[in-house]
Amino acid sequence: MLDAVIRLSLQYRFLVVIVSLILLVYGSYLTTTMPIDVFPDLDRPRVVILTECPGLATEEVETLVTQPIEVALMGGTGVEAVRSQSTAGLNVVYIEFGWETEIKSARQTVQERLSSLAGVLPDGIVPQMTPPSSIMGQIVIAGMYRQRGPTGGLLTSVGKTGLMAELNEAEPDRNAVKVWEVVDRHEPNTWKPVTNVSVAPEFGSARDSQTQPNFSIQVGEKTHAIKFSSKEQQQIELGTLGDWVVRPQLLKVAGVAEVFLQGGDRKQYQILVNPTALIEYGVTLQDVERVVKESNINTSGGFANTGESERPIRILGRVGPGSN
Repeated sequence: MLDAVIRLSLQYRFLVVIVSLILLVYGSYLTTTMPIDVFPDLDRPRVVILTECPGLATEEVETLVTQPIEVALMGGTGVEAVRSQSTAGLNVVYIEFGWETEIKSARQTVQERLSSLAGVLPDGIVPQMTPPSSIMGQIVIAGMYRQRGPTGGLLTSVGKTGLMAELNEAEPDRNAVKVWEVVDRHEPNTWKPVTNVSVAPEFGSARDSQTQPNFSIQVGEKTHAIKFSSKEQQQIELGTLGDWVVRPQLLKVAGVAEVFLQGGDRKQYQILVNPTALIEYGVTLQDVERVVKESNINTSGGFANTGESERPIRILGRVGPGSN
């Protein structure tokens, strides 16, 4: 067979050249119109579940969270593989579907299966589906920390003067406070000390394990009251900054699918109940909880007509900054 092809090619050389040129031109034309994907999707339809488990060790996360989620997802329509990773306080589950499964259908299947976990997982633990992503994506882990002063102390601003005050924690007896003029906020070594200021601790202000002392700083003819944050307050401030500033800004960046925050604390209002007083007044803990829920709301009080103006009236009962 091969000998016959070679014999015919040698006998009809001109025809072979013409056919080769036609194929070359046609192939070049198809190449220019062919769609090319530089980064093709190389993985099967996949849904990723991320579950935060505060306070749980790795073994507890695997037993109490990972296994129930895997059992609930196995056997789902189109599910071909379920993989998971467990670490202290965090669980990640990967659910892979067949190539013929639409990603919307896959996410709906996972959501239906997760709804069956109500009452199975520990209190306060809610699995979350991450946005659809490809294997070509990357996970970036970043951390936030409070910047220290030139000598390694705590920093706080001095009013609106642009100056920074630093508290030396290594010298609790002296309560040493230095004032700096900021040159480059990213390079504390470039800051210049300010000497023409007077620093004095406020009366009755003392340092303990929970709080930091307050100071008054006189700059020129003005006196500014400053307060340094305790370790608990620092964690709360970092958590608040991550929730309300950093996360929304990162989500605005093109290509960022989701941002998850871990660590930090959240502001809380705690009611310390006296058990003896409850018994004395015949009040149960459920009564206290119900009254707090009912009083912690904002309502509308209608409108107040003043001439041609109509002003809304609000009743602020919700606990928070600025509440009455």
